[in-house]
Amino acid sequence: MQKIKNIEFLRVIGCLAIVLLHLFNKARLFGLFPDIDLYRHFMSMTSSGQKAVDLFFIISGFFFVYKLDVTQSLWNFIKKKIMRLYPVFIFCLIASFLISLTGAFSFTLYDNILNLLGLNGTFLVLKVGNVGQFWYVSAMLWVLALYFYLLKNYKKQNVNLTIAIIVMFCYGFMIHAKHGAINSHEQTFHYIFNVGMMRALGGIGVGYFIGEWYKNNLEAIKNLVLSIKAKIALTFLEFICIFFIINNLMLHKPSFKNHILFIIAFTTIIVCFLLQQGFISRWLNNDLWVNLSKYTYSIYMTHMLIFNTFKGSLWKYNPEWVYVHPILNVSIVLTLVLILGIFTYHCVEKPCAKYLKELLFDNPKKVVVQASRGGGNP
Repeated sequence: MQKIKNIEFLRVIGCLAIVLLHLFNKARLFGLFPDIDLYRHFMSMTSSGQKAVDLFFIISGFFFVYKLDVTQSLWNFIKKKIMRLYPVFIFCLIASFLISLTGAFSFTLYDNILNLLGLNGTFLVLKVGNVGQFWYVSAMLWVLALYFYLLKNYKKQNVNLTIAIIVMFCYGFMIHAKHGAINSHEQTFHYIFNVGMMRALGGIGVGYFIGEWYKNNLEAIKNLVLSIKAKIALTFLEFICIFFIINNLMLHKPSFKNHILFIIAFTTIIVCFLLQQGFISRWLNNDLWVNLSKYTYSIYMTHMLIFNTFKGSLWKYNPEWVYVHPILNVSIVLTLVLILGIFTYHCVEKPCAKYLKELLFDNPKKVVVQASRGGGNP
């Protein structure tokens, strides 16, 4: 299936926004060094980076439909997702345990067991364990499994109506319950309405409808030819959306309260990129973003290992060095995040995915072929 390269640009931007958010907010870098104006400034700039997770949910929903194969069983669908996403998570768990032996931070065994069961993106847990960022994967897996089950067993029009109701309910509930904000993931209302799960249900649902529109109009989109004026207008819309996203995720603290604007901006830019009629969407449709985005999942999963290690070592015992070298401190940390992410992709994510695919899917086929030939080499 043809790669949609400019969508990978959005993955890169989203990953960067989350890493910066966690560095200056979740890792409490500003809280540890409140007198450093640079850190205070960056904390304010990156405070809405968590909205990038909603962008990831929408992209996941789109590719869920784009690559959907309902002829497979639900278990096969889930198994493929697990073997793709779990190896990096297990690596992070093992690394967290080993680092905890140095005393940099504590290893919360029982919370991590719940994490391993994929429950930390639901209302069934109170704490997320040492790999808290896995909540996104957990919530995504549950929602994708639900939507796959609906599509496999019920009529399309009924499923569309159901998902539309779910999307409207989730975003409407969050906006009113959280006074316009779409953030957090641990908070649960009325003992069952977990914010993280509702973000997944809403975002993947939006992506689902984008995917349905794209698949149903694929030939028309490929043959679409706009006038130069229409292309310029579409380019302007692309610029506005990209500026809005980057500015409000990483460069500026939003002044508006209703965060549904992020969902609208994410949806609009994805549709524009799929049309590929604007100059920006065409310019970004290149292999550079594909080559960069392949590291985003490993970087997303492993970056808190670096932050938590520094928080329990250098930032704790040598604060004077940070005060003297604030820029160098951030540069070193981000460089290590990049190195660890690239290492994890090449040494864990990619080889494990290949090995598990051969073990769980390819080998049984080979056995059947060999048996039909009486065994031995063909």
